[in-house]
Amino acid sequence: MTKRIAAPDITLNFRLAPKTEAPVCLHPKIQSLKQPVLGPFVRNANNQLVAIDNNQAHLSEDSGQTWQACPIFKTDDFYIGDSRSLICLDSGVLILSFANVGNMHFNWRRKTNSPTKNCSLAHYIVRSFDGGKTWQTPQKIQSGYAAATSTLIQLKTGEVVVSAQNLDYQNARHYALSLVSNDEGETWQASNRLDIGGRGHHGGCYEGTLIELNDGRLWYCIRTNQDWFWDAYSNDQGLTWLETKPGLPASSSPAMLTRLQSGRMALVYNPLYPEGKTEFARRAGQFSEVAASWMREELAIRFSDDAQTWSKPVVIAACKGAWLAYPMVFEVEAGVLWITTLQSELKLVLNESDFV
Repeated sequence: MTKRIAAPDITLNFRLAPKTEAPVCLHPKIQSLKQPVLGPFVRNANNQLVAIDNNQAHLSEDSGQTWQACPIFKTDDFYIGDSRSLICLDSGVLILSFANVGNMHFNWRRKTNSPTKNCSLAHYIVRSFDGGKTWQTPQKIQSGYAAATSTLIQLKTGEVVVSAQNLDYQNARHYALSLVSNDEGETWQASNRLDIGGRGHHGGCYEGTLIELNDGRLWYCIRTNQDWFWDAYSNDQGLTWLETKPGLPASSSPAMLTRLQSGRMALVYNPLYPEGKTEFARRAGQFSEVAASWMREELAIRFSDDAQTWSKPVVIAACKGAWLAYPMVFEVEAGVLWITTLQSELKLVLNESDFV
């Protein structure tokens, strides 16, 4: 089963990818997902599907067969970047977290390998109290250059935690952090910085994904250029991250963690090397002072019950020369996963039972 992908002509977001005429080869147990929107997806309090795409919320009452588009903003000051996350709280309130590329500036000095002071990309949240039909005024929760926000979760204790990052202008690298709300997104408190060092416009650590573990700790799985994810753990609902260690091998590309209804965790990511190989072309210089693997030709999935032992990675999609990256995962019904990617815009569906 194959599908051809053409790189979209979109700037200032993550959808830029190398052009390739090679086919996308899907795992035999993977099917293409016939949906017009990329997501992220949630179910609202009325059991409608809600998706975010092209500056709009899209609502469906028939499991995604048809969609109703609802505008999110009342002005032209906002444009939702590809880094975005969505949650429906236990109360029914929807929160969308996004980087506002509608007011973005980026410039990196080649001679000094450092950013200009006017680099800016603000992090906003916007809430809906009627299931996604109408939205409140957006609220800025980070200034600086806060380019990624891929995960929103609500903890068993009620707090809402969002993954975040920002730019260390002086040291010319990114750092990770989380933001925590105790009032359903009305106010937010920033955690300590997670800084792994490095330099370059893709240096440092960033684009992390969050999940609550069975023991109540939070796990932050963060992209690095070190050939592995950087794992951080919090014992106080994401306000402080004190325990860190190298995690699973991976390329310089973000993962997505999801807790399934079965209780298992699913991890979708780009492995360090193509299946069966032990090397891949690396990027360095302005990207990173460390030469890093940017292997995005394969998208893989793994499962775990305890975040300690993992199933072997299974490649679910592959395309020579492509970037199949920035995944989003949604369990549309028990054991049925929708997986979409911002780069190359894959839309896939798989059954958990076929892989565990």
